[in-house]
Amino acid sequence: MKIIIKPLAIILTSTLLLGQIKTGQSTTKIAYAGIQIDNVEPWVKEELIKKMGSIFEGINPDQFISTQTVQNSAQSELNQLFMEFSDSSFQKIADKTGAKYVFAGKFKNVSPDDRRIMIQGEYYRYNAELKSKFRYEVLKYYERMNDEATVIKKQLVDSIPATASPATFKQVSILFGLILVVGLLFMSMAGTSVWGEGSGDSGLPSPTEN
Repeated sequence: MKIIIKPLAIILTSTLLLGQIKTGQSTTKIAYAGIQIDNVEPWVKEELIKKMGSIFEGINPDQFISTQTVQNSAQSELNQLFMEFSDSSFQKIADKTGAKYVFAGKFKNVSPDDRRIMIQGEYYRYNAELKSKFRYEVLKYYERMNDEATVIKKQLVDSIPATASPATFKQVSILFGLILVVGLLFMSMAGTSVWGEGSGDSGLPSPTEN
């Protein structure tokens, strides 16, 4: 009986854990205040805005506060932030939006060659709970900014706890199905073992030769 109960306990425990994965939602809010770009053509500005915005892809939408939302709720604080990236300016954005982390950056083209674009600037992640900011310095030719955005995402975004999107219902269902099948196999094997052991013991003495 103990052999049969053990797989059942595994299945029940796994079910509870899966329920927590599905229903558990992080409350960490991330606000993206946007970036300021100087001395570039409009098409470069538009592309760079998209590149830097892409570092937040994959974050649970319930956690993410877009630049447009920040502008709507904290326009004056946003203007002050881009005048000076001080802790107090970041904190005002965090207070207005309810975010734990606030991201913002400022870039400009410093290339002396009109045929190439070199982006120089700073990108910040502010932690409202610790009241401190992390600065990432950028100095790259424009054609390398995709790689730079990947590095920024890894160091500043992916390092934040609980930023991944929660498991979808389909993913949870598939995982639960696999666990259920494995559990049933264990139960089947355990049942065969029990019956096999029982059939070999009739309670009568074994015959002996004279």
